[in-house]
Amino acid sequence: MLFGLGNHLGALVRHGVVMQGELDAGEGSVAFDRFYAARWTRAVAVARSVVGSASIAEELAQEAFLRVHARWDSLQTPDGYLRSVLMNLCRSHLRRSRLEQSKAAATQESVLGEPALDETWLATLRLPFRQRAVLVLRYYEDLTEPQIAEALGCRLGTVKSAHHRALARLREELA
Repeated sequence: MLFGLGNHLGALVRHGVVMQGELDAGEGSVAFDRFYAARWTRAVAVARSVVGSASIAEELAQEAFLRVHARWDSLQTPDGYLRSVLMNLCRSHLRRSRLEQSKAAATQESVLGEPALDETWLATLRLPFRQRAVLVLRYYEDLTEPQIAEALGCRLGTVKSAHHRALARLREELA
């Protein structure tokens, strides 16, 4: 059984989302367990920085690790694949959230639900996904611009532009 995923995967098996045979230990199981243990906390922190909610970040990180596990034997760069999957899941979540919020415009409850956030963090959360993701990957994950472009599946120039625009927008909003 996967390190730390036992409870989550057990529930997925019970609900028929994952078949028990898909979870049986193999040669890559120990390597994946180590990978999971070494990267879980960081993956949740990155997702939280993008989506703004610890509970949603844990769900997204869990889904990302499940997807990495499904392809574990064929991955050449599991770190890059994990980052890409995690960013795509965050993007999808934020799109769904925006859609739900626009449909329920009468209620002004925030999906983020974190009341004690400072002004800079709140301004960062208002940035578009790509700009926010670039800032998180650059300053929180300490990735280079080419690594960010790979993780987000875009060109280097797009990353540079998003970074510049994000910082300009934060300067303007916080001035």
